[in-house]
Amino acid sequence: MITVAFATENDDFDTEVYRALLQKMLGEEVIRWKTNIRFGGWKSVLHLAELYLDRAAAHGVRHALLAIDNDGGAKRRPEHEISHNISEHAADADDGCAYCLLASAVPPLWVEQGGRYCLVVPVQVLETWLLVLRGGAFDGPPEGFYYRPFLKASFFGKPLPPVERRTLMALEQVEKPGALSMLRERPSFRLFEDQLNAWRTE
Repeated sequence: MITVAFATENDDFDTEVYRALLQKMLGEEVIRWKTNIRFGGWKSVLHLAELYLDRAAAHGVRHALLAIDNDGGAKRRPEHEISHNISEHAADADDGCAYCLLASAVPPLWVEQGGRYCLVVPVQVLETWLLVLRGGAFDGPPEGFYYRPFLKASFFGKPLPPVERRTLMALEQVEKPGALSMLRERPSFRLFEDQLNAWRTE
């Protein structure tokens, strides 16, 4: 069993989907550490990350997952590459690499105190991965589809169901046999999973 502090754009939906994915990837029960800090959107994750992780550390939590959507487009928010200069991309909150931006929000003290973390930036949004799992047809790589409402509506339909229903719909896909193999075809998911190697060696 492992306790993880989750800083995501949506405390109810995103966090539960990432918890289920993490549990599946690690092969052990993942417990969500809870506090009164609430997140709503990518800006709140960036703004509150330091306070949130400081509080988690004070309660003995040593693992954290931070996630925001890429929300990119043809001319903004490029997908992360190893060659990126994190500080340069993080300086441009609107158009720089979202992964680099998220990396800049992790306080050095968290690492210095022995904290582990992984950063998750699905391209374009979390629903992109869910559509891949459901077998959604894209005319090309799903990373090339930029319109957030289109991707969400493609998975959930219209009008958008309540969060409880959306969560059940998402978890149904995550729990499919072979889900991880399908997701590993996406570069943004492989980047997520690669970070867990350090967690597995503990």
